[in-house]
Amino acid sequence: MRNAVLTLSTLAVLLAAGVPVLAQSCKDCAEQQKACMKNYAGPACKSEYQICIKSCKK
Repeated sequence: MRNAVLTLSTLAVLLAAGVPVLAQSCKDCAEQQKACMKNYAGPACKSEYQICIKSCKK
């Protein structure tokens, strides 16, 4: 039961933070990276972009 609550809580935090769980297309990844670079440092945006690219190729 604790694991289910923890998983749902983590998912809720990610969605509330605006972190893309799954990208619709690889083009969306580039747009998200541009928006990220306006607000955050490069390394954070780079890792988010790499995760997005991996998920859009599947």
